Amino acid sequence: MIGGSVALVEHDSVLDFAAGDRRDRLILRHIVLSLFAGMLLGGVGALLLSGPEVVHTLYNPYAYILLVVVIGRTAVGFGWAVLSGMLATFGTILSLLLATGFRSGTWSMSLGGDGTAVNLMIAKLVAIGVLSYLAKRRDRWGDLAAGGAAGLALLSGIDRALPGAADHVPGFLPWDALIMTALVGGMILSLGRGCDRFCSGAVALVLGASYFVFLAGL
Repeated sequence: MIGGSVALVEHDSVLDFAAGDRRDRLILRHIVLSLFAGMLLGGVGALLLSGPEVVHTLYNPYAYILLVVVIGRTAVGFGWAVLSGMLATFGTILSLLLATGFRSGTWSMSLGGDGTAVNLMIAKLVAIGVLSYLAKRRDRWGDLAAGGAAGLALLSGIDRALPGAADHVPGFLPWDALIMTALVGGMILSLGRGCDRFCSGAVALVLGASYFVFLAGL
């Protein structure tokens, strides 16, 4: 009887160890893929700088936003979501630096302009990734997080649409606006929960409207 209990405990310990080992390998794989995915998208963004401007404006920053949404959503913990989002953003910047030969100002154009705009974009991307992870909560906080992530993405579109804004892109309409609308709508649908998606959408709209009023008043 005692021997059977010991064997059962040992068996449970082996299973716990195997489960922990699988989880550790999953975390490591997620971190590495986040870094390399950021580098890949950053390299594509740098290549597009030498092509038609309209193509680059349709790629940036929507591809980077989509990347951190996926990374945040697939993270296994809050801390790992923060780390993976930072590594993906770092990978993007590193790839841009390498692709442009560290030429001052050139790499930053692929992330949205001068140093201040780039710093804000980096913070925004990391925040979107973290909120995308928090949106997995099955309560009201998850709905608010989903709306916050979509709202932060919407701010990028408002920056590009308003004349005089730091990231204003002439000719924002119609294609840029369509992609922005599709991205924000897709984020609400994928991150939100059932009918609570209306709550997430309302949060995104409130953030966007507040930012619009703020910029219009400057």
